Amino acid sequence: MLRRALLIALIAAFAVPIAAQVPAGWKVRIDGSPSASAPDANPNLKVAPTEKGFHVTGGPGAIAFDPARAVKGVFSVKATFTLLKPTDKVTHYGLIFGGTDLEGSTPRYVTFTISQDGSFQIRHHLGEKVDEMDKSLHFAIKKPDASGKSMNTLEVQVAPTAVSYLVNGAVVDATPNRSGTGAYTEKTDGLVGIRIDDQIDVQVDGFELRNNVPAGRGGEAP
Repeated sequence: MLRRALLIALIAAFAVPIAAQVPAGWKVRIDGSPSASAPDANPNLKVAPTEKGFHVTGGPGAIAFDPARAVKGVFSVKATFTLLKPTDKVTHYGLIFGGTDLEGSTPRYVTFTISQDGSFQIRHHLGEKVDEMDKSLHFAIKKPDASGKSMNTLEVQVAPTAVSYLVNGAVVDATPNRSGTGAYTEKTDGLVGIRIDDQIDVQVDGFELRNNVPAGRGGEAP
């Protein structure tokens, strides 16, 4: 009887579909796909929940988001990314914000990402079109150590007139969120989430969205 009970439990455990591994409510959109779906739509990309966040493995490039996490006005979004092993090529990963139509025909969002070479980049995505707003190396970004791992906390702070981009508490860039000279963030309201540009093995912890964050509070709740 005990052996049969154990066998039933094992069968039930292996029968759990990959879709059940997705963090509750989150969806994934693979680059070039017509819409968002659960990760089991592409077996090469897996998003599995962990104690404090979720583990992303594989590829190709994709975004992951919770359709319920829409925000507007003044807000901050942040998460800690632990690269578990170096990638074969420079691959960026990080945050998205200002997401609209993420499940439709013309997804639109802004990305703030880093890579293992110590660089960050800010890009505006509209459908298949990608415009680079800024890209640079920065000392605040931790590169992989002797074990091949690196941990970095990324944060985007949206204020009435500008967007600040932080890595490990240091402001690495800022863009105006209205038209002017140079690059500016055209749209900040919308969904938030994460982005990977290609094959990767990264742990995402402490994903946090805070609305109406007072300026100068570093993303803390009012």
